[in-house]
Amino acid sequence: MPTRSDADVQEVDKASALTILTMEHNTLQMIRTATITDATGRAGHLLTTISASMIALGFVAQVVPRTVLLTLLLVVFTALFLIGLATLFRTVELTIEDVQAGLGINRIRAVYAELEPSTRDVFVRQLHDDTLGVEVDAGQTGWRNARRPRLIGTALGVAGLVNLVNGLVAGVIAGAASGLLGTTLTWSIVIAVVVAIAVITAFGVALGRIGRRGIAPISTRYPRNHPN
Repeated sequence: MPTRSDADVQEVDKASALTILTMEHNTLQMIRTATITDATGRAGHLLTTISASMIALGFVAQVVPRTVLLTLLLVVFTALFLIGLATLFRTVELTIEDVQAGLGINRIRAVYAELEPSTRDVFVRQLHDDTLGVEVDAGQTGWRNARRPRLIGTALGVAGLVNLVNGLVAGVIAGAASGLLGTTLTWSIVIAVVVAIAVITAFGVALGRIGRRGIAPISTRYPRNHPN
């Protein structure tokens, strides 16, 4: 009865591994596509809701007294801020999921290079399953002259955009509240700017920590100092 040689077994094992890795690669790529689509869709809905509210308030402002308008601003933008918070935390979850999928894809790409070393120089994407590898693929390290390129790259993402919008909404709420309390226009603007900056900074720091905790359980097998 004919038996398979060790070379045949190795070829079968290699082909099976490539099939499994390819399927997982495609799955992770679909996950990244789904997370990006979901995040951008949620951000778009938030911006659409804010725009529609501002247009409605613009019409109302022509026929109501100042106090009534400020009250409406306070109520409407508080609701928008709550909607924005829900959108923000969900986009952060989606960002974490996207980074996790990116780490998995980079790891699989490194295994491809191990299984077939001749393909190592073919890949233009990263072979390192660390956060820096995902950031390089996303173009976030292009800010070479910046003091904190990672911070800039994160701020330019969907979660950063939603955080910026939420900060501006919080500033409007603070300005409207101060106006109702009899504060002058100048001081209302100053208070609004200070509150907006504080909210953007506070949530930016908090979300950064949440993101780091979200990807912390994933170990790094192919760091940048790896022979590959």
